[in-house]
Amino acid sequence: MASGDERDAKTHPLRAVPGGDGPMIPYEPARTAPPIPPDDDDSIDLREYWKILVKRKWLIIALLAIVVTATFMVTKLQVPEYRATALVLIEPEAAQVLAFADLEQTSGRGSAEYRASQYEILRSRALATAVVEAEQLQDHPELTGEMRQRSLTGELRALTGLLLSSVFPASERGGEAESGAERSGRDATFAAASRLQRLIEIEPVRNTHVVRVRAVSFDPEFSARLANAVVREYIDTSMQRRFDSGTQARRFLEGQLDEMRIALERSDRALAQFAREARVSDLEANIELTREGLRSNTERLEEVRRERLRLEGWDQLARQGQVEHLEPVAGNERLTELQARLQDARIEYRNLSEQYTDSFPMMAERGREVEALREEVSAEQARVVGSISGRLESLRAEEASLEGAIERREEQLMALSERSVQYNILRREYETNRELHDALLQRMKEVGVAAGVQKSNISVIDEASVPGGAFRPVLQKNLAIASMLGLMIGIGLALLLEFLDSTIRRTEDIERLVDRPVLGLIPLVRARGKRANATKGRPDRALSHYSVTQPKSAVSEAFRSLRTSLMFSTPDGMPGVLLFTSSSQGEGKSTSAINLATVLAQNGASVLLIDADLRRPTLHRDFGIPRAPGLTDSISQVSRGHQPEHPLIHGTDLEGLSVMPAGHATPSPAELLSSRQLAKVINDCRRIFDHVIVDAPPILGLADAVVASRMVDGVVLVAAAGQTGKENFRVSVQRLRQVQAPLIGVVLNRVDLESPEYSYYSAYYYNYEPDKSHREPEEVPHRKAS
Repeated sequence: MASGDERDAKTHPLRAVPGGDGPMIPYEPARTAPPIPPDDDDSIDLREYWKILVKRKWLIIALLAIVVTATFMVTKLQVPEYRATALVLIEPEAAQVLAFADLEQTSGRGSAEYRASQYEILRSRALATAVVEAEQLQDHPELTGEMRQRSLTGELRALTGLLLSSVFPASERGGEAESGAERSGRDATFAAASRLQRLIEIEPVRNTHVVRVRAVSFDPEFSARLANAVVREYIDTSMQRRFDSGTQARRFLEGQLDEMRIALERSDRALAQFAREARVSDLEANIELTREGLRSNTERLEEVRRERLRLEGWDQLARQGQVEHLEPVAGNERLTELQARLQDARIEYRNLSEQYTDSFPMMAERGREVEALREEVSAEQARVVGSISGRLESLRAEEASLEGAIERREEQLMALSERSVQYNILRREYETNRELHDALLQRMKEVGVAAGVQKSNISVIDEASVPGGAFRPVLQKNLAIASMLGLMIGIGLALLLEFLDSTIRRTEDIERLVDRPVLGLIPLVRARGKRANATKGRPDRALSHYSVTQPKSAVSEAFRSLRTSLMFSTPDGMPGVLLFTSSSQGEGKSTSAINLATVLAQNGASVLLIDADLRRPTLHRDFGIPRAPGLTDSISQVSRGHQPEHPLIHGTDLEGLSVMPAGHATPSPAELLSSRQLAKVINDCRRIFDHVIVDAPPILGLADAVVASRMVDGVVLVAAAGQTGKENFRVSVQRLRQVQAPLIGVVLNRVDLESPEYSYYSAYYYNYEPDKSHREPEEVPHRKAS
């Protein structure tokens, strides 16, 4: 960049270079480095979070200091508390009331449910009440509420209890005859037991049957006394509960035994009476004999029926004349002998008949012999057939008799069976009652003996001793927790504020909203810098004339960089007429316009500053010139056909820089700025000056800047980092686009280069060695210049 010694008063060494093979590419700072690919929305950039935390470090440090200080004060105000610990062994219990029907599941005696039940007993109000009554602690200050820990919640709770007790008095819990002293004593015991419950801590040792019983108190001796008293009462009540359980079991068994004795006597009498009425001495033997007789008759009946069937077949053959086929006939020896003799006689008779005639005496004798043998055979056959018929009749009679006997036997057996069912019912009832009676009698004797010698499953391992020091509050622990908590709150609040911040802070914010480049970043001027830069008698010129008073500062260098960006913003170089505007008031558009005009004039160009903010003009105050005549007067003269007078443009202390103030006030600034006369005034100024810079009003809420933007060569939109809202900025750009205004780019003003989020951009701005007369001051916001 050219210095003032190198400038030629009649030449402009930093003008755009004309010529070339084609149009010059518009200069955009974003193109000086390779484009950065868009970040993945799902990725987490820890550096961004770190920048946020560093940026808001004072908020985090303040919250951390507040939390730590409050914790320190509260810890110091708290009363020291002491904790005494007693170790108790609770072994699994395995007691039974009845051997045949245990009233509890013995398999669960050592389970987690059993241990949890014992822990709840240790925390119960009944045990606390027993401790209070045994130790006479109704009037102890810690249990009456007179001595308590100092805390905001405790005071609020006490105040609430006092109000409730005054509005809703405690109701009487006894009869009409109960005295007030007795009721008061019970109420005091109940209240002391409730507070004692809060002082007792039960902590089971992991994977063991050991339990730590702890008592917390403001008095170390009282804490040990409480812990030992709780353990002692727990053991006593457990043994008493065992003894009561045995007593109840014995009473239960006695009642059951009396009832069983009566039932046994009743069943015995019923069995004896039934046996007497049924006239059975041994019913089972009679049933067995009847069954044996029935079985014999049945077998005999089967034999008779088989023989009868066989004889009936023989009888049928005999009736058919087939006597010789009968088995008894074929197997009769005498009949066989007779038939053989008959056969021999017939053969002899046949032989003799061949020699003699029938009248021959020998033939007659043999004939008579044959006939006699035939009659004998027939008689024998008749006898056999007759014996078969007789036997058949006998079997039929025997069969009928056996059937009757079997039927009678079956009826007798059914009757005996019916008696046996009833008899067995009565006998089983008798035997069951006798077994139950004997078992109850035996168990009652066992319970009576075991009730006095039963071993306790609870024992004390270590009694509570007086603690040597307070266990809380622990200042180091509380401060460590407070530090972590304060840090978490500070970080969370910092992230929340960053999330809720809807202002433009970086160039990336502008690039996401619009497609226009960021022409320059103007650093933040701190408070002492403005005081040191203020002209004598003119403190309001500290910012607007910073480039004059501090030519080697970072601010001046930033405006020179802006001048360079504007020279390469279009193919033809810097636009001749530039309009500076912003979204709303106080974003530094007037200051930016003055400083840009200053660095242009320092470069040897002739520059005219026009104050087009007719509603709230400021240039006349910054340069110490009268407001009128000015722009409005020039427009009025042009409208009347007169040539504008020279006094309408005022010179300044800086060579090459002139100012046209706003002029006289007008009731309709928008109509005046949209007139053709304004365009003629600007064109006239374009011919006289190298650069014309128009300071226009803000865009939102007004139409002045929008209508005036159509009459210039380029529009520069100024945004204040951390002040300009993203939505306001987007709406402003949209309004300029609606009228097709030549928006060149954006100037991001008030950039704190010392902030971590601007660490990347601060590398672009290197400062000359500052004057020794100026010191770098602390940060304050800019004074509103427009």
